[in-house]
Amino acid sequence: MSNRVSYGVGHAMISAKNMLFHFFFLFYFANVIGLPAWQVMAATVLAILIDAVSDPVMGQISDNTRSRRWGRRHGWIVASSLPTAAAMALLFSPPAGMSQTALFLWMAGFMIGTRVFITGYTVPYFALAADMSDQYDERTAIVGTRTIFENIFNLLVFILAFTVFLPDREGLEDGMLYEPGYAPLALTLGLIGVAGALFMVLGTWNRVDTTQPRNWAPGKPWYSAFANLREALRFTEFRTLTLGFSLLVMLYSTISQLSLFVGTYVWRFDQTEKLITSLVPFSVIIPAALAAGWWSRRADKREAALWLTWLFGLSFSLPFALYLVGFVPPIGSTELLVLVAVSSGFGYAGMVGALILSYSMMADVSDLMTLETGRKREGLLFAAFTFANKLAFAGGLIIATLGLTLIDLPDAALPSEVDDSTTRGLAIYSIIVNLALALTAWWAYHRYSLSRERHAVLQQQLREARPVEGRVPEL
Repeated sequence: MSNRVSYGVGHAMISAKNMLFHFFFLFYFANVIGLPAWQVMAATVLAILIDAVSDPVMGQISDNTRSRRWGRRHGWIVASSLPTAAAMALLFSPPAGMSQTALFLWMAGFMIGTRVFITGYTVPYFALAADMSDQYDERTAIVGTRTIFENIFNLLVFILAFTVFLPDREGLEDGMLYEPGYAPLALTLGLIGVAGALFMVLGTWNRVDTTQPRNWAPGKPWYSAFANLREALRFTEFRTLTLGFSLLVMLYSTISQLSLFVGTYVWRFDQTEKLITSLVPFSVIIPAALAAGWWSRRADKREAALWLTWLFGLSFSLPFALYLVGFVPPIGSTELLVLVAVSSGFGYAGMVGALILSYSMMADVSDLMTLETGRKREGLLFAAFTFANKLAFAGGLIIATLGLTLIDLPDAALPSEVDDSTTRGLAIYSIIVNLALALTAWWAYHRYSLSRERHAVLQQQLREARPVEGRVPEL
């Protein structure tokens, strides 16, 4: 249990980067600093292209590290934490008086730097979950614990931002416009991330031996990452699992991008009601993590993921369906708020549970590849997951933007200025996207074939293939 908790605390750095990039980055540079939004998007696209190379390369490097003291994961996590924190703090600390060109180069340079350094952290970190245990159910518990701490740190970012560094201030219409608050916020989050990394490394130091390669032959060079990735794509389990995971993340991204539009124009929520619905995801994390572990222990990870995928898609579609047939409570009523909040809660619980199981299943896929190839390649596999996650978030943004374009929602419109045909169009589009992505994800998970029984056979074959000293020759 102490290993799982220590491992979960290590997510602090990843949460700090994700929250800053997903919620504060665009607003800071476009609204506070004044850079054109297209420049921010251009820098983001460039960074994603670099990620397409850096993620699998880092997976290859981590998998082929040969260090008896640090193992394959711990050394990279320590080495990447401080540069990540520094780049993140500098990103939000541009010198005063810079020209627009210089400011763009500052933003792009330190954003790319942050993403490259965090890749050196996230890929070994996620791969470590597979190294820590080879037990079918224990892996789900490890990922579940990590998910709980992920959301604790996500919530901590919001608390620090809105109550300490960017609260409402006299003379400002909104605390988000307080420019001097961003640099200390980013620095504080970076330091918390470094502290979390050190705590995690010390708390899981007894697992360094389990990260060691199955043989001590020289590792393959970094540029073989793409050949190895093509080899991984030969496995149906890897392809289908990555596809299902990506579609769920894309659905979550789409829902997140549209949530403020739906709350404002369809449900006509005030700010307090929006805050309440925004807190729902944090309230279901622990129950969802526990339920996913319980369900997978009593059935199978694949079966649980199939049901949870439908729970995700259907729960978010239910309020829209009731709205279209006229069965929702009146606008402004407490009953409407309860309906949306409860439906969102079940939806987020389904998403969290399915994603936890996806990470756990990928650890099982790594055992299959180890048996077939003779090499442990958790880093490469989880690097593919990491990059798929980034692409899926971008895909969700595109789907949401396309929907707003199709329904022709006026720019900066007041709720009273949006007619029923537009809000009904938004509801219909949301249902179509929810069910289409959920159905496709369900199809992908349905094709995944690595069951509990098959994994037990894999583990037995791995034990039989491993000599007494714990190494096998490369196959």
